[in-house]
Amino acid sequence: MSGTRRTSATAGPESTAAQARAWALDALRGLAVAGMVIYHLLWDASFFGLLRLDMTRGPWLWVARAGGSLFLWLVGVSMALAAARWPASERDRRWRSRGLKLWGWALVITLATRLGLGDAYVRFGILHLIGTALVLAPVLWRLRAVGTGLAAALAAAGLVAGRLAAGAGWAWTVPLGITPPAFHSVDYWPVLPWMAAVALGVWSGPHVGRWLPAPAPPPRVWRPVCWLGRHSLVVYLLHQPVLLALFGLMGLLQKP
Repeated sequence: MSGTRRTSATAGPESTAAQARAWALDALRGLAVAGMVIYHLLWDASFFGLLRLDMTRGPWLWVARAGGSLFLWLVGVSMALAAARWPASERDRRWRSRGLKLWGWALVITLATRLGLGDAYVRFGILHLIGTALVLAPVLWRLRAVGTGLAAALAAAGLVAGRLAAGAGWAWTVPLGITPPAFHSVDYWPVLPWMAAVALGVWSGPHVGRWLPAPAPPPRVWRPVCWLGRHSLVVYLLHQPVLLALFGLMGLLQKP
C-alpha cells in the first residue's frame, strides 16, 4: 500500500486492521468463555446438590462440547492469522513458547484436581489440548491446504479411539482418546477427535480474516465481552476457585 508510515501515537492502517481483527475474534472468544463460566457455575451447583441437573450428558453435554469446539476453532483461526504476521522462525518460536507455557498451567490443574477430586482429576483437559495444538502448530500450519481432510481424518480416528479400551497400565493412551475401563475425568478433551476443531480453524483462518469487520475500535457494547476474550487464560484459571470461594462464603459447600 502507498502512503507514509506514521511514527506518532496515531495508529496506522495495519495496526488499526489488527485491532479490528482482534476485537471481532475476542468477542467470539469472550462469548465462549462466558458460556464456560455459566456452565461451570451450574455444574458446581449441581455437584453440591443445589440444582437437580445432570451436566454430564444430554443437552448440557452438547452445550459444553459446542462451546469448547468454538474455542478450539478460534485457537486455529488465531494461529492462521498470526502466521501471516510473523516470520517463520519467529512464528514457530512463539507457538512453542506459548504451548509450553500452557502445558505448565495444565499440569498445575492436573495436580490441583488430583488433590481435590481424586480419580476424577483432569488428566488431559482443554488446556492440555490447546498447549499440544500450539506445540504442533508448525505442522498444522504446513498442512493447512488439506485442513478439511485432516480435520475429517482426526474426527474419524476419534470415533475409532472412543471404541477402544486401554489396559490399566496404558495411561499414556488417554491423550489420544483411548481410555481404560471405568475412566472418568471432570474435563477431558483428547487429541482424537478434538484436534479436528483446531485443524479446521487453521484451514479457515485466512478465509475468516477476509470477512472480519472493517477497521474500527470495538463497539462499546462489546467491550466487556472482548475483555473476557483477551484474558481467557486468566479467567479459565481463576473462575473455578472464585466460584468455589463464593459457595464457601455462602456456606453451601456441602456435597450431597
